[in-house]
Amino acid sequence: MKQQIKVIGIVGGIASGKSTIAGMLESLGADVIDADKICHQLINTKDIALDITKKWGNHVQDIHGKIKRHVLAEIVFSDREELSALNRIIHPKAIEQIKSRISKLRNEAVTQAIVLDAALLVESNLTNICNIVLFVDTNKERCKVRVQNNRKWPLDEITKREKFQGLLPQKREIADVVINNNHSKEDTLNQIKDFWCQFITKK
Repeated sequence: MKQQIKVIGIVGGIASGKSTIAGMLESLGADVIDADKICHQLINTKDIALDITKKWGNHVQDIHGKIKRHVLAEIVFSDREELSALNRIIHPKAIEQIKSRISKLRNEAVTQAIVLDAALLVESNLTNICNIVLFVDTNKERCKVRVQNNRKWPLDEITKREKFQGLLPQKREIADVVINNNHSKEDTLNQIKDFWCQFITKK
């Protein structure tokens, strides 16, 4: 019987390098499902955009009717209830799309593994559909530097957003494998290659 294609979930703090790790796994032969990208696309689908404007008003849309993500982020990342309301609007459809994509990739059987890159993997119970969970261990200072360089967020933004995510020690606890992302890119890639040999290509 053919072995089922494994789903690898990636967890870690904000700007810990989850997408970089996903890219490394992709270079080895995995297919990546980017949950953030799915959510960003869903925000501007007719039904969801309508639900968002019903909840927060037309000022969250631009002149073309597109949701202004930075305006919405300001609202939801200042209040847990507001964020929960947004998640209730978007997550069911996002999870449906993720599961459908996993099912399609498994049926096509042309990939070696499926990587699920989702910021709220644990919080959305998506770990239940993962065969292996990777925790990206990156020290706080390194994450802050990345946020300032890549996302141009104000200094307190990472702290503000972290309050709405599960605690890192708990995420580490549920992980099957820990990747130390505190050194060079080459060092991280070597760990990913070792992981790949051990869990994905082993006979």
